[in-house]
Amino acid sequence: MDNKRIEITLRDFTGVTDLESSKYLLLNKLKYCEKELNETRLYPTYQMLINIYMQLADILKNHNKIFGKEYTDAICEEEMEEKQSLINNEIEKCFDLMHWSFAHLNRLLEQGKAIYDFIDENISIEAIGINSPYNHEGYFILPDNRERLLRIIKYNRNLYKVLKTREVGNREMTLITIPNEVLRNYMISDDILNQIIYMLDTELNFPYGQSILPVAKRKFLNFLEN
Repeated sequence: MDNKRIEITLRDFTGVTDLESSKYLLLNKLKYCEKELNETRLYPTYQMLINIYMQLADILKNHNKIFGKEYTDAICEEEMEEKQSLINNEIEKCFDLMHWSFAHLNRLLEQGKAIYDFIDENISIEAIGINSPYNHEGYFILPDNRERLLRIIKYNRNLYKVLKTREVGNREMTLITIPNEVLRNYMISDDILNQIIYMLDTELNFPYGQSILPVAKRKFLNFLEN
């Protein structure tokens, strides 16, 4: 299995002929997800698990409706009943696999949420530039403690509650803490027209791209909207 392209989709739950084989293949993917979370690599694994859980829950909610489907094939009643029985048997295996997966998905989602909440609680937000209600665009600074960098991010918040971001620079972190005033003046010198700057601070040493940045962006978006 190519770990770099791992993905759990509805295709893993359809066309099930051998239930045990399907469980085995799915379990390998779930183990990969668990490994990612154990190493605090939250995204995209956590979002993928949320998406598939919601899709399966919606399908199972309509379980009974699926078996009432009518078929218009020009075949005799006996053949139609036989065909319907085979189809229902295959569908039932798909539902069995879905039900089986829920215990694993629930456990992984709980683990993912615990990591997400822990990161969220350990990120603080402080305005170090001008404080304006018109903060639809500006900058924020976010530490990448693994790489010992302060990453400078330009953001733009649109009407659809989407935060678009682009890294525009970084500064190496030293043993001496860089005062916020120095960071502010450093950034204003590059963009004198936009002095809306926030410091998103954290001491966590988690993966930056898979955990710190995505959680920080969501927290920052809620901060701006409130």
